[in-house]
Amino acid sequence: MDDQFNFETILVPYNATIGAERGLRAAIELAKKIDAQIILLTCVENQSIMTFFSKQTKSEKFDQEKKIIEKELKKISSDIMELNKPIKQVILESSFAPHTIVEYAEKINAGMVVIGQTKLIVTEGKYHESMANYLLRDLKRPLFVIK
Repeated sequence: MDDQFNFETILVPYNATIGAERGLRAAIELAKKIDAQIILLTCVENQSIMTFFSKQTKSEKFDQEKKIIEKELKKISSDIMELNKPIKQVILESSFAPHTIVEYAEKINAGMVVIGQTKLIVTEGKYHESMANYLLRDLKRPLFVIK
């Protein structure tokens, strides 16, 4: 990685959770100060156990996820309106969201990634690592974790 950081683009993984909203709000405040472009990335996982029981097509699932994200963004529309550059929304199909985030950050040459950390319940921590831990280990970009 270069010693020169380019903070023109802020990638924000977003799944409409409270933690993701905290990360987005922090990214918005940062983007206002440094005139950065925010790219909101939602990963629609295709390997979850629920996909076996779902009658939705991939297209329907994408449309549903997009509507959820748009609804959540309306809640903070006044903050978004203060940005110099509109938020770009990207929805990608993913077999493992943290891996997709790392790949996409590299693909677009993101200046930084901002995530809101969500607390894992005790049993979750035993079976899989947190998104923040995975990104800290594998991401080659600056990462801001908002608690």
